[in-house]
Amino acid sequence: MARLAAMAGDVAVEERIPADSLSAEVAVALRIDTLGRIVELRFLDNTCEGRDRVDLEPVTPRTRQVVERAVGRMTGTWSPARRADGLAVNYVQRLWFRLPLQRIEEQVNPDPLLFMGEVPGENFFRWVADRTGYHSYRFPTTGGRVHIRFYVEADGRVTIDKVLRSPDERLTKRVIRAIRSSEGKWTPRKVDGVPQRTAYTFRGNFINDTSN
Repeated sequence: MARLAAMAGDVAVEERIPADSLSAEVAVALRIDTLGRIVELRFLDNTCEGRDRVDLEPVTPRTRQVVERAVGRMTGTWSPARRADGLAVNYVQRLWFRLPLQRIEEQVNPDPLLFMGEVPGENFFRWVADRTGYHSYRFPTTGGRVHIRFYVEADGRVTIDKVLRSPDERLTKRVIRAIRSSEGKWTPRKVDGVPQRTAYTFRGNFINDTSN
């Protein structure tokens, strides 16, 4: 998983693909033949059925592009599965991994979007989480992933775009309020020195630790 994620990151950097056009998490199924070759690649998400269904939104077209090219570079590097009698057989390898979005952003764009002087990632999640008031006594039955897309305008203002995912409306409102309060703490992305309107997706997993 780590090798595929790193290789996909390398492809994105080589092809100058912006990090904000990529999905953070990817799940794939690779069919490996008896010679160790990848003969099929499937992207797994919440629209799939059976064993291919995973709790992820479908990836973006740019994500498909970089992962497909990364997988192509790994053809021939897999060991075939073998039965007890030693005969090689086809098999399916399922992988779930995170793309190195922060590294991609830093290497593709010399003047990236910054939050409080850092490329946003864990620092922004912690900042938002500290301001949502998320506690088990306040949300005794609520927990899960919250994904909200917003824009940092060229002048540093924050504009909420869309709630992509959330388990609870009250939690959504608290996260949106925290995101809006981050206005003034952003340094817009620049191209040739000119500030640009930039999309950013807050992705947080709020874990309810209430004992059953």
